[in-house]
Amino acid sequence: MWTRKAAILLTSGISLILIGMMISNFQLMIVGLTFISFLAINGWVEGHSDLEIKRDVSAVNVYKGDDINVVLTVTNKSYRRTQQLEVFDNVPHEMKMRKGINLMRMNLGPGQTATIRYTVRCPLRGHYTIGPTSIRYRNTFNLFVSETSVGDRSDITVFPQVRDVEEALIRSDVPKMYTGATTLKTPGQGMEFYALREYFPGDSFRSINWKAFARTGELMVNEKTRDAVTDVFIILDTRDVARIGTVLKNPLEMGTVAAASIANYFIKRRDSVSLVTYGERMDFLPPETGDKQHYKVLSQLAAVESKGSMPLQAVTNALSPRISRGSPVFIISSLEGDGTTLSAIRNLSGKGHEVIVLSPSSIDLERLVSRIPRMAYEVLKLERQNRLTAISGYGAKVIDWTPSVELSQALLQIRTV
Repeated sequence: MWTRKAAILLTSGISLILIGMMISNFQLMIVGLTFISFLAINGWVEGHSDLEIKRDVSAVNVYKGDDINVVLTVTNKSYRRTQQLEVFDNVPHEMKMRKGINLMRMNLGPGQTATIRYTVRCPLRGHYTIGPTSIRYRNTFNLFVSETSVGDRSDITVFPQVRDVEEALIRSDVPKMYTGATTLKTPGQGMEFYALREYFPGDSFRSINWKAFARTGELMVNEKTRDAVTDVFIILDTRDVARIGTVLKNPLEMGTVAAASIANYFIKRRDSVSLVTYGERMDFLPPETGDKQHYKVLSQLAAVESKGSMPLQAVTNALSPRISRGSPVFIISSLEGDGTTLSAIRNLSGKGHEVIVLSPSSIDLERLVSRIPRMAYEVLKLERQNRLTAISGYGAKVIDWTPSVELSQALLQIRTV
């Protein structure tokens, strides 16, 4: 590709030749031919060197708001000096440059190496790619430019932030066949002391509390609490209405943080966690435990986008055969634009599930991007309060989550009837 300097030089050469021919001035013609010959020689000696480019990133899985350090190494593998190089490492526009720069001009001798170092911040969750690396070659006199790219790419996954939450608000009433971390406050086989009761024929002598017998003269038995693993189902609303607000503050972003934090809390207790997202379609992650499940949950949350308008009742109807009896269900949704919410929650509560509805306030989020008259805001707020009250009337625990409240504080604000 010709540069502006080469185009001016060619135009000048042709013009001088034509003018020299018109006025019979051989000196001008010679100067014009010299310009054109100079261009031809530069084009003939143009060539590329053999470059090796390697990129090292500090992490491929990070959390929203974290920094990534990138080191790009450029090595001249040929036996001749390179032309003037411009090396540009492509960075997604969602990432913000924090330190250094991803562009460098260099001229490397045989075997020489240059290093580009920079740091980017990841303010948005998602799956991103750093690369490819674009290389622009300029010849010695900057007359010709050629561009190429090296397809070395680094895939980066930005997980939603995980917040610390307070002690869980619910426990399953149904024990599993194997023990786990969740303690059920009901008598049964276990390790933790529950209460004292009178001795009945058939009770094990090992469970007799002999100290209580010495005080009262009556046989008393230590009752233990049952241990069980809980299946926790988290249902996240990813419909199109979840985009209300700013890029960093909207129901979807708040919901992904809540889902990741709640899942992290229960997985640390060795409970089984299932994640369900619905919007354009329903995605179901079966309940599992352990770090592998935690990674699956974060990866699915990193990829969700606000699309579609699937109703909540369609989701609960499809999940009904898969939800274990008595398992708690978290529903994270703004509850806007869905007339099936009440019936869906009523069906879950009627089947014995403990339902907690965590609802980011889309009305307050909309005020961040547009001006809502005070009277209209009060009316919308009242309608939302009535909707939340109706939901709590079906036995669900309802949390009205405003943007100014931290997740740990919001989980303590439960409305019940």
